[in-house]
Amino acid sequence: MELSSGSTSSFGSNSGVRKLCECGLPAKVFKSKTDKNPNRRFFGCQLYKEGGNAHCKFFRWLDEEVIGWPKRALAEAQSVIKEKTEKIEELNATILELRGDLERQNLEISSINTEDEKISIELGLQKRIDEMETIVYRQRIVIKGLTGLLVCVVSAIVFCIVSDV
Repeated sequence: MELSSGSTSSFGSNSGVRKLCECGLPAKVFKSKTDKNPNRRFFGCQLYKEGGNAHCKFFRWLDEEVIGWPKRALAEAQSVIKEKTEKIEELNATILELRGDLERQNLEISSINTEDEKISIELGLQKRIDEMETIVYRQRIVIKGLTGLLVCVVSAIVFCIVSDV
């Protein structure tokens, strides 16, 4: 991206990140005045205002340099939450299916004469249902933890942005 006249400059960086432009000079922090990225800060060549960017095309968004890791962590957490939510939906469908099987088995059991056979079948189906419910419970705990992580990451992003303003 080229530097445009729609920007202002400031010396140094509040983030402690020091960049060198393609000229080998320390990059300067500018603030965008464009409609697309209003007040967004970026690194650019300090000689830009003197000679345009024909001599050096260095450009980096400051927020991507400073808070790139929380954004990546946020994307990863959202991905994991989505996977876990899909898994919970699958497991809930399996539980419903098992409950239906249990009801059908109960009808079949009523035709079985021995009490031991009835108890054995019921215990087997109930065990499968309990296992699936345990898995769903664990997945929900993981999602709650990831949701907490997501809140922390978003808070860190907001804190970084607000503290740099």
